[in-house]
Amino acid sequence: MDRIKKKKIAIIGSHGLYAKYGGWDQLVNNLAEKKSDEVEYIIFNSSDTEYVKPAPDGVEVKKMIFKAAGYQGFFYDFYSILLCYFKVDVLVLLGAQGMPIIPLLSIFKKKTIITNIGGIEWERPKYNKIIKSYFRYCFRLAKKRSTLILDNEHYKKFIPKGGEANYKIIPYGGEIDDSLSVTNEMIEKYPFLEEDYFLSISRSLKDNMIAELCESFINLNQKLVLISNLSRSEYGLKVLKKYSGYKNIVLIDGLYNKPELDLVRRKCKAYIHTHTLCGTAPSLVEMIISGRPILSIDIPQNRYTLENEGRFYKNFEELSTIIKDNNDLTSLSPSESLQENYYWEKIVNDYEALY
Repeated sequence: MDRIKKKKIAIIGSHGLYAKYGGWDQLVNNLAEKKSDEVEYIIFNSSDTEYVKPAPDGVEVKKMIFKAAGYQGFFYDFYSILLCYFKVDVLVLLGAQGMPIIPLLSIFKKKTIITNIGGIEWERPKYNKIIKSYFRYCFRLAKKRSTLILDNEHYKKFIPKGGEANYKIIPYGGEIDDSLSVTNEMIEKYPFLEEDYFLSISRSLKDNMIAELCESFINLNQKLVLISNLSRSEYGLKVLKKYSGYKNIVLIDGLYNKPELDLVRRKCKAYIHTHTLCGTAPSLVEMIISGRPILSIDIPQNRYTLENEGRFYKNFEELSTIIKDNNDLTSLSPSESLQENYYWEKIVNDYEALY
């Protein structure tokens, strides 16, 4: 019997295999661990990503000399593409910032390029005008030169009707670890587990509005647990300094132990989603899978992700009113049919179908 030729796929742009920084890293981990036998991966790892366990069979990891974040991220993407372009069948770019080198390389040989654009980066306030212009240019190139993966239905508005862009909508997946229970050891580490608490998880960016969320809880007789990478940005450090003294506000500066994080997720009274410039936010997907009630800021991306389930608020005054007036929020829990949209097995199959 003839052997089936395996597709060789390069994944470029994340922090790499078994990194724990965000949605792309979880995507990479699940693509590698849940892949079919017909696929082989080369995954590029940031210089600061540690090896926590051996790669799965059929997965090769290349440790880079550059970091995936910050200004080094541009060199990271370009160099990764150069290293693998002529060795693989398909390049999966997580982010479009490496696209400018693709037209040059395609002169010698055309390749299948798949680009997950992530968010609409040129809308983020943290970038200056030059960087925003560069991201717009990269997106235009990606539309012409690759198959786009949009993680949210809302992003179709950036694809011209009747244009040549080829795209597929594939969100992030989610998976909840339920191996831990509330024990004395866990209560000693996270005392709020014995109480009712609202939970919010996000990166410390202005567009995630964590300062406004904390401010809204100052005069509420409710507890807020906010998990964010607070010490990794000037904005986050300001939030940490200003709101760490309030008894009803618990600030956790990064929690990357997934069983413990998922225990905190599973035991919250409700989840508050504050992302305003995300697509399908991985933190929101994880909460959908956890089955807890969800309160979300009202933007189109979040409505698409939740399929209008849960409860939406226009501003933080409205959020405060919802919390004051509703003691029982169980009706805001996601349905089983909504949860099924985000199972990793489905997401992995959708990616492999594009290869």
